Amino acid sequence: MKNDERVNIDVNAAKSMGYTIFWFGIFALLLYRWFYLNETLMSTLDIFVVWIIASLAQFFTLAAKGIPVAYPVSMSKKEQRYFIFLVPLFSGFVTAMILLFFKQVRDFNHLSDAFGKGYLFTLLIFIVYKAILYFWEKRYTE
Repeated sequence: MKNDERVNIDVNAAKSMGYTIFWFGIFALLLYRWFYLNETLMSTLDIFVVWIIASLAQFFTLAAKGIPVAYPVSMSKKEQRYFIFLVPLFSGFVTAMILLFFKQVRDFNHLSDAFGKGYLFTLLIFIVYKAILYFWEKRYTE
């Protein structure tokens, strides 16, 4: 069989779809085991570590290739700043709501601590992403 460009595009699309299903499937499995089966993070640590490493590798590979964090949506610089600071707020809010939904909140300090950790972790990832993207643009535009 010849190495046809159309075949390569179809193969890459199929691999991409398979990866996406696998990635979200592992995440769904983790949520199911944590919240429905009441397993601890330590009992699912092997699966969680593989999932988080794959997620971070994909995230930072996109940054290293110069792909913006909001790809494929084009945003102005002002809209990107809003995105980078509002998404971590949403992430912290979702973290706090998950704790409330599953009645895991001990007191307000515990809830605010969960919100803060969700917010700061997401913000830190975005800042590192933007730094990688900045250095990529600096390197390849000069």
